[in-house]
Amino acid sequence: MASLPKNILSFEEPFGDTNSRKTELKEVSEGYRKLLEEKMTDLKDDAARVGKQALVIGGAIAAVYLVLELLLPDDEPEVKTKQQASFALPERTNNQPSWLVKTATSLAMTWALDIARQKLMDFLATQQQTNEVKNTNDTPG
Repeated sequence: MASLPKNILSFEEPFGDTNSRKTELKEVSEGYRKLLEEKMTDLKDDAARVGKQALVIGGAIAAVYLVLELLLPDDEPEVKTKQQASFALPERTNNQPSWLVKTATSLAMTWALDIARQKLMDFLATQQQTNEVKNTNDTPG
C-alpha cells in the first residue's frame, strides 16, 4: 500500500497563520523597494555624471566652432572683372590674410582640436573604466 503524503495527514486551518505570512511578505517587499531605490539613485548619479561630461565636451566643441568662425574668412575672395573692348580680365581683391594670420589661425585651430580630442578621450576612458568596475545589472541572490 502506498504511503500518504505528510501534508494530507496533518490538518491545518485554511488561512491559519496569515499574520506571520503577511509580515514576511512585507519584509520581502521592503527589501525589494530598498533595492529599487538604490538602483534608481545609482542611475541618477550615472546620468548626472554623463550629462556633465557631455556638457563639457559639447562646450569644447562649441568653443572650437566659435573660434574658427571668428578667425577664418567668411567667403571666398570676390573676383571682379574689368570690361574692356574685346575681353574680360579678372582682378582679385586684396582681402587675403597675411601669413601671420594664417599661422595663428592654424595654431589656434590645432590647439582647440587637440583639447576637444583630449576631452573626448578622457570621457571615453572614464566610460570604459566605469563599465568595467561596476555592473548595474547584477542582482543580489
